[in-house]
Amino acid sequence: MSTTLNPPPPATPSGPPPVPGGPTPPGGSPQRPPSSAARVVAILAIVFGSLVIVGAIVSAIVGTIVSASVHTTSRTVDVAGVERLDIDASAGSLRVEFGSVREAELEVTSSWGADRWVLDREGGDLVVSSPRMWGPWWVFGGWFGGPGDAVLRLPQSLEGVDAEIAFSAGTLDVDGEFADLDLTMNAGRADIAGSAESLTADMNAGRADLELADVATAELTVNAGSLDAGLTGSQPDEITVDLSAGSLNLSVPDGDYVVTSDVSAGGFDNRIGSDPSASSTIHVEVSAGQVTLRSR
Repeated sequence: MSTTLNPPPPATPSGPPPVPGGPTPPGGSPQRPPSSAARVVAILAIVFGSLVIVGAIVSAIVGTIVSASVHTTSRTVDVAGVERLDIDASAGSLRVEFGSVREAELEVTSSWGADRWVLDREGGDLVVSSPRMWGPWWVFGGWFGGPGDAVLRLPQSLEGVDAEIAFSAGTLDVDGEFADLDLTMNAGRADIAGSAESLTADMNAGRADLELADVATAELTVNAGSLDAGLTGSQPDEITVDLSAGSLNLSVPDGDYVVTSDVSAGGFDNRIGSDPSASSTIHVEVSAGQVTLRSR
């Protein structure tokens, strides 16, 4: 008697058949393609990285051009008959000094725009002005170093003339003796030292430090910004202060003063008191901000 053995039927696989041509990960599930959000992030990262690289290259090229193109120009003007100094600086750096020169001399160091500074005569006025920073000049001139650094050297024979200074941005450094000194400041930083018979300062923004001797009359107006005014030498006859915002620190020579004030908001710190019998007067008006008055 014989026995026939039949093999068992093949096992039926569970789950869907594998996709032809695609690898199957060890876990048994097919690999999913990256989502559209991931692709967007990857593209943005590539674009941003490319922009950073291009920006670095452009910055290096501009820096090389600026360094290679820096130059200094100088011009002079006769000062015979000059009665007033008229300065209009809207950008850059300007230093004004008196020295052993025969003519007014303007020296400008810049990579672009040195020839755009002005030194000229208009009757009895000696006129100095910086380039105007707007339009294409603002874009391209700013990239290539702006209007630069200027030094105005004046003969000592001009000490004691009137000076009108309008300053809008950058830095201003003045050292000299003046009769009537008129300063209008819209932004930036100014340092003025020396002496003046009368002082008018009108600040709309920025910061100014004044150290002046023998000022007889002073009119100080601050609409915004910060003004430090130090008066030395002879005692002033009259000082008026008008503060709308910001801060003003005023130092006056030792002596007796009639001090009056009108404070609607803000504060007034009077550290010298008031003497009704004094001949020198100080009047302070404060709409907002802080005024400090002290002696030195």
